[in-house]
Amino acid sequence: MKNATQWTRGERIAGWSVLAAVTALALLTLWFSFTGTEARELQAGSDLVLPLAQLKTNKLFLFRYRIDPSSVGPVAVQRGSDGIIRAALASCRSCSRSRSFESSGKLICGHCRHVMKMPDPGTQPDEKKPGCVLPSLGYSMEGDKVLVPGERIQAEFWRQFRRGSERPSS
Repeated sequence: MKNATQWTRGERIAGWSVLAAVTALALLTLWFSFTGTEARELQAGSDLVLPLAQLKTNKLFLFRYRIDPSSVGPVAVQRGSDGIIRAALASCRSCSRSRSFESSGKLICGHCRHVMKMPDPGTQPDEKKPGCVLPSLGYSMEGDKVLVPGERIQAEFWRQFRRGSERPSS
């Protein structure tokens, strides 16, 4: 029978220290990945204003826009790798009741888990195209900020998700 190698006290301490450091690093990474992605909520009637300096390439910004007391419209803004800024309602028309979420700079449908492509500015979704298609939101540049008017968010939400429903008067 072979004798097991005996570790010195220093080697055991070093081994446990490395294990503790790796575990702590993994827990911190997991914690930061979940805490930094919560969408901010914007109140009804307010505009979405985002400084251009914050729009880094492929960084996705998620917002929850309060349409009325019972409805919230998710909004996404992103600067693509081509430099074009895209803004959209962050919920596909077919899975509109589920929440979308961000993963590695991509918008994921909360229902079917498909990656949703941010639409080019000014384009409208193809009504016949299946799958998770995002409705584009128009925006303007105000100095060094991107501005998506609240009225535009509300109008597009009602157009895409509340067909046949009576739109409340303001």
